[in-house]
Amino acid sequence: MSVSILLCITGSVASIKAPLVVRELKKKGFSVTCVISESAKKFITPFALELLSETKCYEERDFWQENNIHIQLAKQHDILLVAPATANTIAKCATGVADNLILNCIVAFEGKKVLVPAMHTEMMTNTVVQDALAGCKEQGIVILGPTYGALLSKDRGYGRMIEPKEIAECMDLLSTIDINLTKSLAGQSILITSGGTTEKIDPVRTLSNRSSGKLGSALARCAHIMGAQVTVISTQPIDDIGYTSLVHVVSSAELAEALNNHSSLNESIIMAAAVSDYIPVYQEKKRSRADVTALQVSKNDDILKLITSKTKFKTVIGFCLQDDINDSAIPLQKLTEKCCDFMVANDTTNIAQDQRSYILYNRKSEKHSSIQDVSVNTAAYHILTHTLV
Repeated sequence: MSVSILLCITGSVASIKAPLVVRELKKKGFSVTCVISESAKKFITPFALELLSETKCYEERDFWQENNIHIQLAKQHDILLVAPATANTIAKCATGVADNLILNCIVAFEGKKVLVPAMHTEMMTNTVVQDALAGCKEQGIVILGPTYGALLSKDRGYGRMIEPKEIAECMDLLSTIDINLTKSLAGQSILITSGGTTEKIDPVRTLSNRSSGKLGSALARCAHIMGAQVTVISTQPIDDIGYTSLVHVVSSAELAEALNNHSSLNESIIMAAAVSDYIPVYQEKKRSRADVTALQVSKNDDILKLITSKTKFKTVIGFCLQDDINDSAIPLQKLTEKCCDFMVANDTTNIAQDQRSYILYNRKSEKHSSIQDVSVNTAAYHILTHTLV
């Protein structure tokens, strides 16, 4: 049976993306029912939402024509998602005001609730809006975003709704999380690295690896949804869903510098990034293919080992890529060498795949748990609940 989402669309210009949100949610296998505000109908039509969701789109008039429709909708769905969420709706959510169909659904809903803010920077950073968001969080509502980007009137700033695909990824993660654990990481500060580093050979060539950053991104999303303050250092583009800090790096040297800058501000670290093992000797001018028969490289520093040697973390989670995850010798050795509390043995066949298998080892040098052929989101949730919760 598919997870059902009640998608509430309020009157922001970002509501023009609501059909794309529906489409991305449907791709993930969710059943979607839409509720549209009167203001949002100025940007999109209920008919378009019905075509994509393949079910009735509820409007304000239904609130007065169908008996207890807000109660019925609240009981029939697993997740309530407000995307976009305006300043007006956020303020009313925080105080329990219920003066339209959407707000009545929110007050009546007893499951997982999510707000995806969208507004201009000046509104988003207003103390009143920030206080309202804090009030919503205290009620257990998950806040996703906003992010930095293009706004209305050719402006750019903080307040843009996160992209529909990112919303769907977050809903996929949220659907796997026990409702009692949605705030289980509240108060924890976690530093997560993601993606594979790239080292310059010359102005046009690089040395890298095939790490996609999918698991690192999923770990960051999951930790945020579970209430943690998350700092992300990534080599791959990541949409900001409300992270404490989001740093983009390319090389292992940049990664090491970012870790030095942020390690002391976090109590736990998850080193999911794949750091280049070798550093090529850089040449300022393009190398001629005819003249180069061998590439000179040097062995790279063990960045995690260096960081844990000078920073005391509450929990350290490392990753070990190997051909056979059932061979415990290497992960147990690295667990000790890098001063980790947990080591995730990662199969080479996992690289860039959507389905993963892992074995998790703990400091007691024993197999802590295993993950076999699950989605990246499920793997991320499993790792977090078996290490930090």
